[in-house]
Amino acid sequence: MKKEIITRAGIPIELCEYLDDFYLISEMANKTLDELRSGLPIWIPAEIYRQMNLSVWVYSDIRVNAFCYYKDEKNYIALSLGLLTEFWNEVNDFVNQENLALVIKLSESNKPYVIDTLYFCMLNFAIAHEFGHIVHGHLREGKCENGIDEMLCISNDSDHKNKKMKNWMTQLKEYDADSFAVSIQSRMFLKYWKNDDMQWNLCVFDRMFITNYLCFRTFAEKTGRNFDTYITKNIAEYDHPHPGIRMYYSCIHYLDWLGRVFGFGENTIKILLSGVHLIVTYEKNVLEKEKVKESYFSIAYTKKGVQHVMNLHNGWQEWTEHFNQYAYIPIEKNENIDSIMFSLDEKGEFINKEEN
Repeated sequence: MKKEIITRAGIPIELCEYLDDFYLISEMANKTLDELRSGLPIWIPAEIYRQMNLSVWVYSDIRVNAFCYYKDEKNYIALSLGLLTEFWNEVNDFVNQENLALVIKLSESNKPYVIDTLYFCMLNFAIAHEFGHIVHGHLREGKCENGIDEMLCISNDSDHKNKKMKNWMTQLKEYDADSFAVSIQSRMFLKYWKNDDMQWNLCVFDRMFITNYLCFRTFAEKTGRNFDTYITKNIAEYDHPHPGIRMYYSCIHYLDWLGRVFGFGENTIKILLSGVHLIVTYEKNVLEKEKVKESYFSIAYTKKGVQHVMNLHNGWQEWTEHFNQYAYIPIEKNENIDSIMFSLDEKGEFINKEEN
């Protein structure tokens, strides 16, 4: 088994090609990582992929984390034991929860396949996210100490204004990395498209959307961040966007990718709304979240939430030219978003149209 030691913030980290056999998750994780590694070279042109000198590793840390790292023209993606285990627990808990049949009908014989598929998709998204940081030059630009973590890292910066600026820059990079990951997930979805079976297409996309939901929920709840007071805090107090914000702008990116292929007609909207409806119904009926404000989605539909989404999208457009100097592939610059309708007040109650 290949191993390599890197040093981050003065601390050596042993990276391994596979998890050791004595972990319960090892067999499933190692098999899935092998499948994912084999697919990476087709994400971008082969020559550029070789230039990236990229490798995917695991490391024995029980904390939930994924990070990307750049040094000496080499790029690394590393997933922690904690992340590999927590993702597996998440998909098993999701599929096997008692009331899931209220929104998703699964036979007992089909559950193992669904669990394996969701686990693959979650790891695919996590790796695609880190890949996005690398391929768009976030690390080669050199202002993030050659590495970006999903886990919360407490800043030692005593200058509050400077800390908020760094947080916001990290949020912009997270937005861009998420958008790249959505592009990869969209391509995977299109691979399974059936022209004569819209019900099949809806089921496949719902799986993509569940993947996003479980990833963002895990990252929000297991990496040391607390978004409970999001609605009253300055958005730059956080180094990562709220999970509901990440879900919302992922919807926009999915819409963009599907619209490019199929047009922005009825079927595209139907596919997207299917995923949104599934998650909202799941949180209400299965998790028994009685109030809209308790849903991760609700934050994004407040005035503050939609402004945050617009700030991230429009803010990143201002940086695309800068990061294109360091990117391995061209970063597409999109038009600014001028407005987004909002429908909830800060308490999670629906507002009147006249107020919006």
